[in-house]
Parts: sequence; structure tokens; C-alpha cells
Amino acid sequence: MREKEKINSLPNKKFNLTGRDLPRERGKPMKTREFYEAIINGTEINDELRAFATEAIEKMDAQGVARRAKQAEKAAEKQAAKAPLRDALFEVMGDVNEPKTASTLIEEAGLTETVKPASVPSLLRPLVECGMVLKVDVKIPSKGTQRGYIKA
Repeated sequence: MREKEKINSLPNKKFNLTGRDLPRERGKPMKTREFYEAIINGTEINDELRAFATEAIEKMDAQGVARRAKQAEKAAEKQAAKAPLRDALFEVMGDVNEPKTASTLIEEAGLTETVKPASVPSLLRPLVECGMVLKVDVKIPSKGTQRGYIKA
């Protein structure tokens, strides 16, 4: 406060200095705005700027870790919700001699109201990647070729 009183009591002053126009008091943590202003003004980099930048990077890293953990948790919940559907589709799946299309799998598993044929590839992707299920092309009269699935 003494610096503010000194500055404001200068002769021929035409304005009052407030907020960020005042010189910073030492011992207080640097604000983000002050950090960016110091960079823009070309202030030489001192220990205070380095400390603030290091602290900001640590905060960003901590936020990133928390965000990734939250995303992984949500993904695990979604996969857990898809597991019963995946198991039902796998049980009705035919062997090598009997490939079935997505719509056929859904009908035979009794999931016509909960699963759409477009979502079957994403449901079966983990099984395809681990080699339990194979994707094959199935020729269907008057429709052409569609993707079919068989147990490996």
C-alpha cells in the first residue's frame, strides 16, 4: 500500500494506478496474466518466471493424467456394458461352413430391439482382433456381397 500511496501522491499525476499497473509485491505468487505480459514485453527471464512456468507445466501434466484416467474409466464402463451383447452374438455365430451376416446374428440372438446391424462390427472388433472370430464376405442373392462372421 505504501508504494501505491507514493505513486498516487506524485505531483502532476493525472490518473490513479490500479490493479495490474501497480508494481508487484514480492512474495505473492505470479499470476498467469503477469507471466504472459512479461514474455510479451521481453522481460529477461528470471527465477520467478522459470518457477511459474514449471508450476504451470506440472499443473497441466496433473490435469492430463486425471483426464486420461477418467477417459479410461468411461471406456471400461462402456466395454463392460457391451460384454453381454458380444457374448450373445458369439453364441449364435456359425462355424466355418455357415457364415452369418450382422442382421442374421441379431435376429438369432434376439437382440433386434437393442442392437442395430451397423453396430455389430464395433461389438465384434475385440473378438476379431484376438482371433476368435473371422470376417468373411457372404454372397446374398438379390443383395450382393455383405460382411459375414464365423467362429475361428
